[in-house]
Amino acid sequence: MAPRARATELEPVPESDRIGDLPHPRERLAFFGHAAAAQTLAAAARSGRLHHAWIIAGPKGVGKATLAWRFARALLAHGPANCPDDLSVPSDHPVRHLISALAHPDVALIRRPWDHERKRLRTVVTVDEVRRLHGFFSQHASAGGYRIAIVDSADDMSPHAQNALLKILEEPPSRALLLLVSHTPGILLPTTRSRCRLLTLRPLDDEAMRKAVAALAPDEKQRDLLAALAEGAPGRALEFAETEAVGLYREIADVLQSLPRLNAPKLFALADKMARPSAERLQTFVALLSQIEERVVRGAYSALPAVPGEEPLLRHLRSVAPLEVWSRLWEDLKLAAAEADELNLDKKQLVLNAFFAIEAAAMHKA
Repeated sequence: MAPRARATELEPVPESDRIGDLPHPRERLAFFGHAAAAQTLAAAARSGRLHHAWIIAGPKGVGKATLAWRFARALLAHGPANCPDDLSVPSDHPVRHLISALAHPDVALIRRPWDHERKRLRTVVTVDEVRRLHGFFSQHASAGGYRIAIVDSADDMSPHAQNALLKILEEPPSRALLLLVSHTPGILLPTTRSRCRLLTLRPLDDEAMRKAVAALAPDEKQRDLLAALAEGAPGRALEFAETEAVGLYREIADVLQSLPRLNAPKLFALADKMARPSAERLQTFVALLSQIEERVVRGAYSALPAVPGEEPLLRHLRSVAPLEVWSRLWEDLKLAAAEADELNLDKKQLVLNAFFAIEAAAMHKA
């Protein structure tokens, strides 16, 4: 009789670099904006002097991982000398299918691993994950081309993991390519940054963002607000569309509009909704509320891209608490969310505490 399969073999392991049930960046063929960045990588490949390590930096959701996977596909499908400027690969190309299935022998992915004992993703990219690259790069490429490793995201590497990566960066194997996806490259070790070429992706302009949102969001009525909330990041727009962020944003704004004393029924209804088991929904809540708090402060000093209907709310919030308080609330929310995620704290209480802190600041001024 065949041995019984273990639970870990029956259940798919969550991927730390995938957002909910959305397509993984390695599976996406559509690519919005960043034509110049794609051309930079293609030209470097065709030059015959492709640098061995790149940091692809930019805001979360702007397309960094999608670009990294797109470059890996093009490099392996076409070869360096024939890499096209747009890095496109036919949808039926064998390389595309192998990479989508994480089955290509010349591609490795380093990311936060799954902790089978605690049944959750680890909070960092561990040193053991990075050490896998030593064995990976010691082998020859299957077709005599490149061996490519993608780290998503490099920001998640522990200090020990970064030091292990430095050994590869300092003595890169022949025909090896490292693509480090980073939301905040400044937190990487200076020695890591000095050994990589930096390619920074900027938020998409309005025209490119409208095209992206038109392709991603099925509801035409929500597209303008969705595009504005995503702030030039198509991946963020896709995540927001999946998590019904437009409706959630309106609920948050409605509660905040009742300041200086919050509307309790609306607040508790919102908190109850956030208590449901959905990590993505809570992350969206934190992103939207922190974005409003940030825009309260930033908008007082400079013009911001318009979010439809938001300006009256921002004026009201500036009237109920000073800017330095909003700045502190913004930082406190980010710290509380990180702690709640790491310690698996009560989601409903996180939401209530965030609003109670806002209310206390508003009542203090009143």
